[in-house]
Amino acid sequence: MTTLSGAPPATGSTPPSFASILGAEAQLSFRGRPGGVAIASDGTMWVSDPLGGTIWQVQDGQMIPVVRPSRSGDPASTKSMRLLSPSGIVFGPDGTLYVADPSGQRVCAVSPDGLIRLVAGGTNGYSDGLGADAQFRYPSDVAADTEGTLYVTDTGNDRIRRITLDRNVTTMAGSIYDFGDGRGPHGRFRRPGALDVGVDGTCYVADTGNNAVRVIAPDGDVATLAGSPPGGDQDGTGADVGLRWPTGIVVGPRGDVWVADHGNGAVRHIDVGTGASETVLRLDGQRWPVSLAGRGDGSIAVAVAELPDVHAPRGALLVIGGRS
Repeated sequence: MTTLSGAPPATGSTPPSFASILGAEAQLSFRGRPGGVAIASDGTMWVSDPLGGTIWQVQDGQMIPVVRPSRSGDPASTKSMRLLSPSGIVFGPDGTLYVADPSGQRVCAVSPDGLIRLVAGGTNGYSDGLGADAQFRYPSDVAADTEGTLYVTDTGNDRIRRITLDRNVTTMAGSIYDFGDGRGPHGRFRRPGALDVGVDGTCYVADTGNNAVRVIAPDGDVATLAGSPPGGDQDGTGADVGLRWPTGIVVGPRGDVWVADHGNGAVRHIDVGTGASETVLRLDGQRWPVSLAGRGDGSIAVAVAELPDVHAPRGALLVIGGRS
């Protein structure tokens, strides 16, 4: 297990650059609050900042704003849409960047030139449907399978939604604010915060309010892999794993699962065959892992929230060794 401690490194001029830190391959520190993190096909890291309404590309040790709030005189002000609070992000198989925008109650797509278009949603509520006819309630994360189908944690509706290539939104699982396994609406969640999808179409969900990791089969059958309410802070197997407010999850190259155990300031590795967990990173002080993304070499990118000053939140990107 790696432990990171000490004061956060000073941030230089905007955009900030990489700074080294003991125990991690790399760290990038910046002003703002990290939301989601994604890895492009060229291996570059991308991170969203919900507070600043910005999505950054990390390139050559610098953070380049690809999406940012419109300003007077800024070419971005001519764009037809802007993101209100970009949260979870993911690249589709065609290279399109998809964004969960909870304040906008929608899922959007971002083209390489920063142009934003609506994929689905836009109205606070709950309804399946096509494109803008669908309704979400604070969707916080989005994942994509190998065919380009999107999966969304519809956090405020306690449901997992699916968006096909023709922008048709359906409900995969979930119904009321509860905890329980079962198929479709009988599999219940409490404020699911993040998800990822394996190559076989299985979804893995950080069920934030239930302090658990849930598994959704392609047919909508929901089971619990690890953790359970009311949560805790310990490694174990299955329901004995202690999680506290997990907010990020990623499927590794072997089909194993990594979880950002936000409330415990930890990253856990979970074996999908046994449900056994191992703590692989523990953060000290006012630092909490928020989201995760898998890199091509098997390592894991970790977006970390730091709060050295309540009026000046920071974000950081760490890279920890994966398992090949």
